[in-house]
Amino acid sequence: MNQRIAVALIHGVGNQGPEFADAMTSELYEAFAALLPAGDKSVHDKITIRPVYWADVLARKERILWNILKHEDGLALNTLRNFMMNFVGDATAYQPGRSRREIYERIHTRIAGVLHELAEEAGPEAPLCVIGHSLGTVITHNFFFDLGEILAETPEQLSSLSPCETGQTLALFYTMGSPLALWSMRYDNYIPIPFPGALLAERYPQLKPEWINYYDKDDVLAYPIRAISRGHFQLAKAGLLKDVQVNVGNLFRSWNPLSHMGYWQDKDVVKPVARSLFEAWQAANVPVEKL
Repeated sequence: MNQRIAVALIHGVGNQGPEFADAMTSELYEAFAALLPAGDKSVHDKITIRPVYWADVLARKERILWNILKHEDGLALNTLRNFMMNFVGDATAYQPGRSRREIYERIHTRIAGVLHELAEEAGPEAPLCVIGHSLGTVITHNFFFDLGEILAETPEQLSSLSPCETGQTLALFYTMGSPLALWSMRYDNYIPIPFPGALLAERYPQLKPEWINYYDKDDVLAYPIRAISRGHFQLAKAGLLKDVQVNVGNLFRSWNPLSHMGYWQDKDVVKPVARSLFEAWQAANVPVEKL
């Protein structure tokens, strides 16, 4: 029986549309297919990729705000202002308060919905890969951290969900252009997500988990994360977490802050991720008698 790898892509800042993941999805499938034996065209039977789209949750609020601000003298929505308005606006709105978690929970519900779809298509115990960008890395980190707390304290709350849906088979985590280092300043002791998933080694002993954090030194929102807390440093010491510097974006963006939007189609990101997905699929399908 062939075991698929489940892959979720979650966007970050910017005026994203539901099609935000189309290009990277196509390139991942193409790069994965190139690693298969000649004539094997069954890539869609080996990995299942689904996007997590959440920008519309905040779009109306941002549109209303800009309609108010644009009437101020001299205020123009240029590229950089639009970029900053999206990031700061999204991050501020997403951040949960003591008594207000509506947006936080609505966005997390989007992730849960996609993981449910992946569990149905790839299997309830499918190895899970999550690829997040920008604020999407913070959202994903929070999502799996919250799940980990529930599993540790009141696991019966999640009894109806599969291991794939609860992050217990999380095997590959890719953070691109991540501001997690900035987000960690909110906490005295920033604790990483449970990684790898608690059931991964038992279900897939040959599969090597990895968390790769891709960042461009010219991207002012992206930072290394291996040393942002004791927990993250321990993951790095164990060989599970690694920071990788890349140069993303085109000729006009790779050297400036707008490189933040260049990770999705950068070959130095896509190709290594595709190879890791291929190796994960191979490891997940090692016959039992060979273990």
